[in-house]
Amino acid sequence: MRKIFLAVVCVLLLFASPVLALEVPSTHLVSVQWLSDNLGSPDLVILDVRSPKAYNEGHIPYAVNLPKKGNFQKGHVGNVKHVLDTPAEVTKLFRKVGISNNSIVVLYGAGNSVKSYTFATREFWTMWTYGIKNIAILNGGYAAWKDAGESVSTNCYVPATGDFKINNMQLSDMATWPYIYKAIATHKIQLIDAREPAHYKGTDHDRRLLKHGHIPGAVEIAYYNFVKKSGNDYKLISPKKIVSLLKKNGIDINKPIIIYCNTGHLASGNWFAIRILANIKDAKLYDASMYEYTRMPLPVTK
Repeated sequence: MRKIFLAVVCVLLLFASPVLALEVPSTHLVSVQWLSDNLGSPDLVILDVRSPKAYNEGHIPYAVNLPKKGNFQKGHVGNVKHVLDTPAEVTKLFRKVGISNNSIVVLYGAGNSVKSYTFATREFWTMWTYGIKNIAILNGGYAAWKDAGESVSTNCYVPATGDFKINNMQLSDMATWPYIYKAIATHKIQLIDAREPAHYKGTDHDRRLLKHGHIPGAVEIAYYNFVKKSGNDYKLISPKKIVSLLKKNGIDINKPIIIYCNTGHLASGNWFAIRILANIKDAKLYDASMYEYTRMPLPVTK
């Protein structure tokens, strides 16, 4: 009788124990193993940020296709494009792909080029700004998933509609043009240009820009410096190497930092590495970046 009683107590304690919610690592970067181990978890939302064509050819099981093109940065103010989408648009989009406030979101890109990770980081920044904190990026993207021999799917996954509501926006990670004014005027805010050398030096022929060159005082640290090839995929470098890279380029990690590019896309890669991976809290992304800046009465340097 005593054995039966103890068995019953054990069962009751098992069901009475709280179910621990799935959480992403503090770096907001997950490995293939982590995602594989948690595949199928009820609150997990996996977002494939590649093109519909790439998604249809093969994707991670349960992944929903949410390409950056056509879904993010559709907003505009006057003649300035590529700004953050409105709360109404974002709420509708997040719900459509199955996101609720208790969701765990994992984003992944192609992973087979130095630029592919920035498609995931731009969506990460948007979601982070709109208050989603249990969110991560798959290191190495789809290329790493395939290299590991994990299963793939060609079925278009349609999730149940989410009920996401905006609660706490994270505006402290966003820089707008007044911040840039202050950086130029006071020299107390560090500027990082995430673009390639031609754009930084003003030798490009990018028709989106009305002026060519960089913001005075900005240091160039191109987006591709934050990833390194590993087999067939590109993975983000370690927090220690990120800090070393910043210091090597004269950046003081204890002073405010603003990162920009042409539209805020490539700069999101730098921002994710600096603000999230290296946990340097006073690092902001300039949304709309040089697309907006070159339309303002402000100088550029070559």
